[in-house]
Amino acid sequence: MTSVTKSPVLAVGFGRGFGGKSTLLSEIAWRAQNQGRSAIVADFDARSKTLADLFPDAMVPPTEELPDVKAAFSKLLNRMTKEKTSAVVDFGGGDRFMLEYGRDLMLVEFCARRGIEPVAIYVLGPEVEDLRHCLSIYDAGYFRPERTILVLNEGVIREGKTVVGAFEQTTKHPGFQKMLVGGAKPMLMTKLPCMDLVKGGRQNFYDAAAGLGDEPLDPVEQFMTESWLEDLEAKRQKLGVADWLP
Repeated sequence: MTSVTKSPVLAVGFGRGFGGKSTLLSEIAWRAQNQGRSAIVADFDARSKTLADLFPDAMVPPTEELPDVKAAFSKLLNRMTKEKTSAVVDFGGGDRFMLEYGRDLMLVEFCARRGIEPVAIYVLGPEVEDLRHCLSIYDAGYFRPERTILVLNEGVIREGKTVVGAFEQTTKHPGFQKMLVGGAKPMLMTKLPCMDLVKGGRQNFYDAAAGLGDEPLDPVEQFMTESWLEDLEAKRQKLGVADWLP
Protein backbone atom coordinates (compact mmCIF):
# COMPACT_ATOMS: atom_id res chain seq x y z
CA MET A 1 0.00 0.00 0.00
CA THR A 2 1.33 3.44 -0.91
CA SER A 3 1.61 5.78 2.09
CA VAL A 4 0.04 9.20 1.82
CA THR A 5 2.27 12.11 2.75
CA LYS A 6 0.49 14.74 4.80
CA SER A 7 0.87 18.28 3.49
CA PRO A 8 2.42 20.83 5.85
CA VAL A 9 -0.19 22.71 7.86
CA LEU A 10 -0.06 26.37 8.88
CA ALA A 11 -2.30 26.47 11.95
CA VAL A 12 -2.78 30.07 13.09
CA GLY A 13 -4.53 30.89 16.34
CA PHE A 14 -6.39 34.13 17.01
CA GLY A 15 -8.20 35.42 20.07
CA ARG A 16 -8.17 37.96 22.84
CA GLY A 17 -6.05 37.49 25.93
CA PHE A 18 -7.06 35.03 28.63
CA GLY A 19 -9.45 33.23 26.30
CA GLY A 20 -7.61 29.90 26.22
CA LYS A 21 -5.97 30.33 22.82
CA SER A 22 -2.44 29.50 23.94
CA THR A 23 -3.74 26.50 25.88
CA LEU A 24 -5.41 25.06 22.78
CA LEU A 25 -2.45 25.80 20.51
CA SER A 26 -0.06 24.10 22.90
CA GLU A 27 -2.34 21.05 22.91
CA ILE A 28 -2.35 21.03 19.10
CA ALA A 29 1.46 21.15 18.99
CA TRP A 30 1.77 18.38 21.59
CA ARG A 31 -0.88 16.37 19.75
CA ALA A 32 1.29 16.39 16.62
CA GLN A 33 4.32 15.28 18.65
CA ASN A 34 2.28 12.58 20.38
CA GLN A 35 1.25 11.21 16.98
CA GLY A 36 4.84 11.19 15.70
CA ARG A 37 4.79 14.36 13.59
CA SER A 38 6.99 17.40 13.88
CA ALA A 39 5.63 20.94 14.00
CA ILE A 40 7.36 24.27 14.35
CA VAL A 41 5.97 26.33 17.21
CA ALA A 42 5.98 30.10 16.71
CA ASP A 43 4.95 32.61 19.38
CA PHE A 44 4.01 36.01 17.99
CA ASP A 45 1.87 36.96 21.02
CA ALA A 46 3.81 39.87 22.48
CA ARG A 47 1.60 40.06 25.57
CA SER A 48 1.87 36.56 26.99
CA LYS A 49 4.64 34.49 25.32
CA THR A 50 2.98 31.35 26.70
CA LEU A 51 4.08 29.12 23.83
CA ALA A 52 7.65 30.42 24.03
CA ASP A 53 7.70 29.47 27.74
CA LEU A 54 6.40 25.96 27.04
CA PHE A 55 8.45 25.27 23.91
CA PRO A 56 12.12 26.31 24.27
CA ASP A 57 12.69 26.02 20.51
CA ALA A 58 9.74 28.22 19.59
CA MET A 59 10.34 30.88 16.97
CA VAL A 60 9.95 34.37 18.47
CA PRO A 61 10.35 37.77 16.77
CA PRO A 62 13.39 39.70 18.05
CA THR A 63 11.17 42.65 19.01
CA GLU A 64 7.49 43.56 19.05
CA GLU A 65 7.98 46.11 16.28
CA LEU A 66 5.86 45.32 13.23
CA PRO A 67 8.77 45.13 10.73
CA ASP A 68 10.51 42.55 12.94
CA VAL A 69 7.30 40.54 13.34
CA LYS A 70 6.72 40.56 9.58
CA ALA A 71 10.31 39.48 8.92
CA ALA A 72 10.05 36.66 11.46
CA PHE A 73 6.81 35.42 9.93
CA SER A 74 8.35 35.45 6.45
CA LYS A 75 11.26 33.44 7.88
CA LEU A 76 8.77 30.94 9.27
CA LEU A 77 7.01 30.57 5.91
CA ASN A 78 10.35 30.08 4.15
CA ARG A 79 11.33 27.41 6.67
CA MET A 80 8.00 25.61 6.29
CA THR A 81 8.37 25.62 2.50
CA LYS A 82 11.95 24.34 2.50
CA GLU A 83 11.55 21.77 5.27
CA LYS A 84 8.00 20.69 4.34
CA THR A 85 7.11 21.07 8.01
CA SER A 86 3.89 22.17 9.71
CA ALA A 87 3.68 25.09 12.12
CA VAL A 88 1.49 26.15 15.03
CA VAL A 89 1.43 29.93 15.37
CA ASP A 90 0.06 32.08 18.19
CA PHE A 91 -0.69 35.54 16.87
CA GLY A 92 -2.32 36.94 19.97
CA GLY A 93 -4.51 39.77 18.74
CA GLY A 94 -3.27 39.49 15.20
CA ASP A 95 -5.62 42.00 13.64
CA ARG A 96 -3.07 44.73 12.96
CA PHE A 97 -0.45 42.27 11.80
CA MET A 98 -2.75 40.53 9.35
CA LEU A 99 -3.86 43.87 7.94
CA GLU A 100 -0.26 44.97 7.38
CA TYR A 101 1.13 41.63 6.23
CA GLY A 102 -1.86 41.01 4.01
CA ARG A 103 -0.83 44.01 1.95
CA ASP A 104 2.57 42.41 1.38
CA LEU A 105 1.54 38.83 0.69
CA MET A 106 -1.66 37.00 -0.24
CA LEU A 107 -1.11 34.40 2.44
CA VAL A 108 -3.80 31.89 1.50
CA GLU A 109 -2.73 32.02 -2.16
CA PHE A 110 0.92 31.63 -1.13
CA CYS A 111 0.08 28.52 0.87
CA ALA A 112 -1.86 27.01 -2.05
CA ARG A 113 1.06 27.54 -4.43
CA ARG A 114 3.61 26.12 -1.98
CA GLY A 115 1.61 23.05 -0.96
CA ILE A 116 0.77 24.29 2.54
CA GLU A 117 -2.69 23.84 4.10
CA PRO A 118 -3.68 26.99 6.04
CA VAL A 119 -6.02 26.70 9.03
CA ALA A 120 -7.47 29.60 11.03
CA ILE A 121 -8.37 28.77 14.62
CA TYR A 122 -10.44 31.36 16.48
CA VAL A 123 -10.73 30.79 20.23
CA LEU A 124 -13.71 32.56 21.77
CA GLY A 125 -14.75 33.27 25.31
CA PRO A 126 -18.36 34.25 26.06
CA GLU A 127 -17.79 38.01 25.91
CA VAL A 128 -19.13 39.78 22.82
CA GLU A 129 -15.78 41.54 22.47
CA ASP A 130 -14.14 38.15 21.88
CA LEU A 131 -16.28 37.66 18.79
CA ARG A 132 -15.88 41.24 17.60
CA HIS A 133 -12.13 40.89 17.77
CA CYS A 134 -12.17 37.71 15.68
CA LEU A 135 -14.59 39.24 13.20
CA SER A 136 -12.22 42.16 12.66
CA ILE A 137 -9.64 39.68 11.37
CA TYR A 138 -12.11 37.55 9.44
CA ASP A 139 -13.83 40.51 7.79
CA ALA A 140 -10.52 42.07 6.72
CA GLY A 141 -10.20 39.06 4.40
CA TYR A 142 -6.42 38.83 4.35
CA PHE A 143 -6.40 35.39 5.99
CA ARG A 144 -9.63 33.57 5.35
CA PRO A 145 -8.76 29.98 4.50
CA GLU A 146 -11.43 27.43 3.66
CA ARG A 147 -10.40 25.56 6.80
CA THR A 148 -11.58 27.66 9.75
CA ILE A 149 -12.44 26.43 13.25
CA LEU A 150 -14.41 28.40 15.84
CA VAL A 151 -13.63 27.13 19.33
CA LEU A 152 -15.97 28.13 22.15
CA ASN A 153 -14.03 27.77 25.39
CA GLU A 154 -16.10 26.59 28.35
CA GLY A 155 -13.06 27.02 30.59
CA VAL A 156 -13.42 30.81 30.76
CA ILE A 157 -17.15 30.94 31.55
CA ARG A 158 -17.91 32.71 34.80
CA GLU A 159 -19.36 30.62 37.60
CA GLY A 160 -23.13 30.41 37.66
CA LYS A 161 -23.59 30.44 33.89
CA THR A 162 -24.43 27.47 31.69
CA VAL A 163 -22.63 26.85 28.40
CA VAL A 164 -25.79 27.57 26.42
CA GLY A 165 -26.51 30.74 28.34
CA ALA A 166 -22.94 32.00 28.22
CA PHE A 167 -22.52 31.60 24.46
CA GLU A 168 -26.08 32.33 23.33
CA GLN A 169 -25.31 35.92 22.39
CA THR A 170 -22.21 34.80 20.48
CA THR A 171 -23.78 31.96 18.53
CA LYS A 172 -26.82 34.05 17.52
CA HIS A 173 -24.70 37.01 16.45
CA PRO A 174 -24.97 37.74 12.67
CA GLY A 175 -21.18 37.77 12.41
CA PHE A 176 -20.89 34.30 13.93
CA GLN A 177 -23.62 33.02 11.62
CA LYS A 178 -21.83 34.59 8.66
CA MET A 179 -18.67 32.65 9.51
CA LEU A 180 -20.67 29.43 9.69
CA VAL A 181 -22.20 30.10 6.28
CA GLY A 182 -18.66 30.68 5.03
CA GLY A 183 -17.73 27.16 6.10
CA ALA A 184 -16.30 27.68 9.59
CA LYS A 185 -16.71 24.70 11.92
CA PRO A 186 -17.84 25.42 15.51
CA MET A 187 -16.87 23.25 18.46
CA LEU A 188 -16.93 23.48 22.23
CA MET A 189 -13.74 23.03 24.24
CA THR A 190 -14.95 21.73 27.58
CA LYS A 191 -13.49 22.79 30.89
CA LEU A 192 -10.63 20.77 32.34
CA PRO A 193 -11.18 20.93 36.13
CA CYS A 194 -7.50 20.43 36.91
CA MET A 195 -6.22 22.81 34.22
CA ASP A 196 -4.43 25.06 36.71
CA LEU A 197 -2.62 22.05 38.18
CA VAL A 198 -1.51 20.78 34.77
CA LYS A 199 -0.44 24.20 33.55
CA GLY A 200 1.29 24.92 36.85
CA GLY A 201 3.47 21.87 36.28
CA ARG A 202 4.24 23.11 32.75
CA GLN A 203 3.45 19.63 31.47
CA ASN A 204 2.69 18.27 28.05
CA PHE A 205 -1.03 17.43 28.29
CA TYR A 206 -0.44 14.00 26.81
CA ASP A 207 2.37 13.19 29.22
CA ALA A 208 0.24 14.45 32.10
CA ALA A 209 -2.62 12.18 31.07
CA ALA A 210 -0.23 9.23 30.98
CA GLY A 211 1.11 9.94 34.46
CA LEU A 212 4.58 10.86 33.22
CA GLY A 213 6.93 13.58 34.47
CA ASP A 214 8.92 14.31 37.62
CA GLU A 215 5.74 15.10 39.54
CA PRO A 216 3.01 13.01 37.88
CA LEU A 217 -0.63 13.84 38.39
CA ASP A 218 -2.70 11.78 40.78
CA PRO A 219 -4.94 9.14 39.14
CA VAL A 220 -8.01 11.39 39.38
CA GLU A 221 -6.29 14.29 37.61
CA GLN A 222 -4.80 11.91 35.04
CA PHE A 223 -8.30 10.64 34.27
CA MET A 224 -9.66 14.19 33.96
CA THR A 225 -6.89 15.18 31.56
CA GLU A 226 -7.23 12.00 29.51
CA SER A 227 -11.00 12.48 29.24
CA TRP A 228 -10.56 16.13 28.22
CA LEU A 229 -8.17 15.15 25.44
CA GLU A 230 -10.46 12.33 24.27
CA ASP A 231 -13.41 14.75 24.15
CA LEU A 232 -11.44 17.24 22.05
CA GLU A 233 -10.39 14.55 19.61
CA ALA A 234 -13.86 13.00 19.36
CA LYS A 235 -15.35 16.39 18.49
CA ARG A 236 -12.67 17.03 15.88
CA GLN A 237 -13.31 13.66 14.28
CA LYS A 238 -17.06 14.24 14.26
CA LEU A 239 -16.65 17.67 12.65
CA GLY A 240 -14.16 16.34 10.12
CA VAL A 241 -11.42 18.74 11.19
CA ALA A 242 -8.98 16.32 12.85
CA ASP A 243 -7.03 15.91 9.61
CA TRP A 244 -6.84 19.70 9.22
CA LEU A 245 -4.39 19.94 12.11
CA PRO A 246 -0.59 19.43 11.96
